[in-house]
Amino acid sequence: MTADLALTGLGVVLPCGDGPEAARASLRAGTPCFADLPAALGRGRGASCAGFNPAGIIPPMQLRRLDRPSRFAWVAAHQAFADAGLDPRPVGERVGVAVGTFTGGSEATEGFLRAYLPKGPEGASPLLFPNSVANAASGHLALAFGLKGPSATFLERESGTFPALEQAARWLRTGLAEAVLVVGTDGLFPMLLEACRGARLLARRGDPRAGTGDGFLPGEGAQAFVLEPAAAAEARGARIRATLAAPASRAPLREDAAGRAAALASAVEAVLGGRPVDRWIGGSSGTPRLDASEAALRAAHPAWPDPLHPKLLWGELAGSGGPLLAAALLEPAGRVLVTSPGSLGPQWAAVLEGVRL
Repeated sequence: MTADLALTGLGVVLPCGDGPEAARASLRAGTPCFADLPAALGRGRGASCAGFNPAGIIPPMQLRRLDRPSRFAWVAAHQAFADAGLDPRPVGERVGVAVGTFTGGSEATEGFLRAYLPKGPEGASPLLFPNSVANAASGHLALAFGLKGPSATFLERESGTFPALEQAARWLRTGLAEAVLVVGTDGLFPMLLEACRGARLLARRGDPRAGTGDGFLPGEGAQAFVLEPAAAAEARGARIRATLAAPASRAPLREDAAGRAAALASAVEAVLGGRPVDRWIGGSSGTPRLDASEAALRAAHPAWPDPLHPKLLWGELAGSGGPLLAAALLEPAGRVLVTSPGSLGPQWAAVLEGVRL
């Protein structure tokens, strides 16, 4: 498929700081954004957005009504529209929003139930309840920026931003939207880390390193992208950060290491078609299920550059695959392969062409 779609806007909220410049500096330094998680989030080290400050972007009245993933998403979207030079309000009826998340709604659900269960209806919080669904962020974004086009939210574990991007491409090609805001957003909260601890994801042998099986780094944040038809972006004089066709996914025939590796290789072939690669952004993180799929890909393509693993800098679940797409846009390159292996279900890949700052 031809690269007929353009990424014209980028916004980033990550543990290393807000905005593409902070993310770019972190990527170049290769310094992990590890920190001691607050006591409320459990023991151990992770990558939390401890310095996040939405003041001046989110009005105070709205700020108190938002859960943290929605706050991250709002700030990233604000950056992305500004970066794209696009004011969405005059054309809001033709602008869609697609969100990918793993944890969206869960933090508010935990807070709501902790008060509701011991007290019953008297303990029910009307502030927390609206945020207890995964599509809360897409609703908040639609209201904040006047987006009246199609809307969808995807939960795909580590890769939720990829089906969101695929849906955005479908809307644009069928004429249902003229531009789409694509967002990946996730937040850390106590019950999530308890679940990770129960699954032994936090029982690592030191800081995670791709390919070692040493473990998983909790992380949070949001990334936002403005996607438009390339011809329309050129017509309005927008700076095109990169072009792409659409991401590809493949479901493994069986849920084991060999099945997932074969599915990822098939997804890569679908988007790459044997062409050379200038950069490779990898999605493995030190967890064996993700490492194995990309290790097989590495062995099959020794001429490819070594993959860069942003999750080792910014953490897992810091936007459900969004950090991988953001990292692909932070340095110039002719062709960038992005792989997002999943611990279960579809394996994803995307190719960005002509990346420029």
